[in-house]
Amino acid sequence: MSSPDRMNPMPTRRLTRRRAVGLACAALLALSTAGCFRPMYAETSPGEGSALADKFGQIEIVFASGRVANEVRNDLIFELTGGAGNPAGAPYRLLLNVRNSTTAAAVVSPLTGLPEVELVTVDVRWQLYDVGNLKVPVATGNAIGKASLDSGYQRFARNRAIRDAENRSSRVAAESIRTQLAAYFVNPTAAAPVAAPPPLPNYATPKT
Repeated sequence: MSSPDRMNPMPTRRLTRRRAVGLACAALLALSTAGCFRPMYAETSPGEGSALADKFGQIEIVFASGRVANEVRNDLIFELTGGAGNPAGAPYRLLLNVRNSTTAAAVVSPLTGLPEVELVTVDVRWQLYDVGNLKVPVATGNAIGKASLDSGYQRFARNRAIRDAENRSSRVAAESIRTQLAAYFVNPTAAAPVAAPPPLPNYATPKT
C-alpha cells in the first residue's frame, strides 16, 4: 500500500515553496529596514569614533570645589572620555554647581525612635559654554542622584556610609548629565532657548 504522500506529493512541494518565499520576504524586509534605525552611540563609519564620542571629547569640565562636587566631576570626565582624561583647551566648557543633602526617611525604629533609613541626594545644575562666548550657555540642565543607607548607631560607621551613598549618588548624576549632553548634541536645535542664568562662582573666568 502506498502512503498518501507518495500518491500525491504536490501539497508538500507547495508548502515547502511557500515557506521559502516567506523566508525570502522576511529577509528582504529586514534588509530594507536595517538602515532606518541607528543607535544613539553608533559609529558613523568603520574605523571612526562615534560623532557623540567626538563631541564629548571636546568638553572641558571646569574644576568644582568640594568633595562631592569633585566626585561628580571625576565621574563625568570618565563618562565622557572613557578614562582619557579632561581635555585642556577644548572648544566647550562645562560648569557644575553641586549641592548635596542627607535627610531621614519615614522609617523610624520603634525601639529607639531614630530613623532607620536615610536618603542622600546630590543635585547638580550644569551649564555648557562655547569658549567663544562665556556669558551665555549653549545648553543647561539639572541632574539629581539619590542613594539610601541604613542609619548606624556608631558615628564613624554612619559617616562612612554617608560618604559611600554620596559617591553612588554622584555617579547617578554624572550618568544623567551625560545622557542630557548626548540629547543636546544629537539635536541642538530641539533644545529650548537658553537665557542667561545667574552666574556661578568664577563663571566669567572659569578655572582649568
